[in-house]
Amino acid sequence: MESHIKKNILSKKTVAVTGATGHLGINLVKHLLDQNFKVKALLRKEEYPFKHSELEWVHGDLLRQDSLSELIKDCACVVHCASAISVGDGNHDLIYRVNVEGTRNLLNSCINSNIRFVYISSSTATEDIIGNGVFDENRPYRKNKSFYYAWTKARAEELVLKYADQKNLDAFILRPTAILGPEDPQISRFGRTILDMHKGELPFITNGGYNMVDVRDLCKTIENSLSKATKGSVYLTGGHYVTLKKLAKMANPAKTPYVLPVKLLISILPLINFYNKLFPLRWPINKESLITLQNAPKNMNCNKAKKELGHVNRPVEESVEALISWFHKNNIK
Repeated sequence: MESHIKKNILSKKTVAVTGATGHLGINLVKHLLDQNFKVKALLRKEEYPFKHSELEWVHGDLLRQDSLSELIKDCACVVHCASAISVGDGNHDLIYRVNVEGTRNLLNSCINSNIRFVYISSSTATEDIIGNGVFDENRPYRKNKSFYYAWTKARAEELVLKYADQKNLDAFILRPTAILGPEDPQISRFGRTILDMHKGELPFITNGGYNMVDVRDLCKTIENSLSKATKGSVYLTGGHYVTLKKLAKMANPAKTPYVLPVKLLISILPLINFYNKLFPLRWPINKESLITLQNAPKNMNCNKAKKELGHVNRPVEESVEALISWFHKNNIK
């Protein structure tokens, strides 16, 4: 059946995408169209972000089974990019319904279809690694709810693998790290940080950093996975680790923000949160993001994705330069 599905993808070339208006989703839709795929994209809003002769927007969301059935109709593959992100003490009920129940709904819609299911997860779905140990696909799932977004991504991954194993769904998982690069029309949180670094408007940064992958490289890997990935597999699709200080210098060599230790910021979070209620901050600071910066893996092994999916990752400097250039070109400030 697996070989039949892969052949079907190449002949029908119709791919459904959720989260199609997000940073990854909008880039993926355009990439697939450029590669002569037909695309059906899930849309919650009334206005179309853009139109294309080979693109069909399907109104609905992950909590409406009827719209999901319409989304995947006549598609050879669905790429599930949609998720709700928690920021501090965000709406946990909504985050769970979208990230876990929404994924379950989409999985159920695909059970009786000859369709490939690509779940776009997050490297944060697994436990942090201590020190300079190698971070790969074999990390145990995150069990602690304190980082709620990551916890829900872990639960969603478990569902995807369960459906692949017990319900014979041709599903697999890609785990990207922090995503950056053009286009970024709604300005992602990461994109806003880089833009404000470039403008010299970020008052301070902290120590630590991220593993970062260019959105264009990730889109190419997703395309490759449609025909190359193995059912039930997990692929870590990261890039390069860069500290925030180095990232700031890439964005603006002439002005580097003050560096405050993560532990200091965590200790004064109550004061920061109180100030934020009175005078909303442009850059949300929360324990989740600070711990992620502190514990982000420096030694990440993406060899499985490189070998099986042809995953590549360009230098972060190139991604930052291209993103800033895109912001300037589109007069985004």
